[in-house]
Amino acid sequence: MRFFHPLPGALLLAGLAACAVDPYAPAPIDQRGVNAPVGQEMGVQPGQIAACGHAGAPVADLRYPDGWQARLSQGPTMSSGGGGDELLGGVSEPDAVVGTDVLPIVPPQPVYPASALDAGQEGRCEILMDVSPAGAPQNILTACSAPQFNAPTYQAATGLRFDPPREGGRSVRLVNVVYPISYCMDQ
Repeated sequence: MRFFHPLPGALLLAGLAACAVDPYAPAPIDQRGVNAPVGQEMGVQPGQIAACGHAGAPVADLRYPDGWQARLSQGPTMSSGGGGDELLGGVSEPDAVVGTDVLPIVPPQPVYPASALDAGQEGRCEILMDVSPAGAPQNILTACSAPQFNAPTYQAATGLRFDPPREGGRSVRLVNVVYPISYCMDQ
């Protein structure tokens, strides 16, 4: 089994075998077609998904939780000069900005669910989160193609760490960072 780990400029994860795969590179070629018996060339097995590079496999549709779309449509609430009113005794809070192309400095280490592994099922998930000015994930939501992938994805998300976000020399809080993970069986 493998999970995709992002490379600079990429946001897709894979592997327990810790193989790095650029999600924007052409999909891996299924080698089973070489010298395979007639009728089994590039055969797709039950439970395989296209996100894992299986030619002809179905796309894994995600099941989004309530509030996912509403949260994405809200966007950040911006304030000028740091967000707090220090003159009135308030605590200065950093401005919030939408996080795009954000890569962790500590990648997630998801655990492949035993039930999915036993069933030969691959999965795809997305993590929706905010990133604190210290670089820690907050307000985590997960959307997965099958329910058994939600818990390990959420657990892996709690271990993510990012460079403390800054914009224009100021600390900021990133909102609506979407980070994908694919759970893939070894071929």
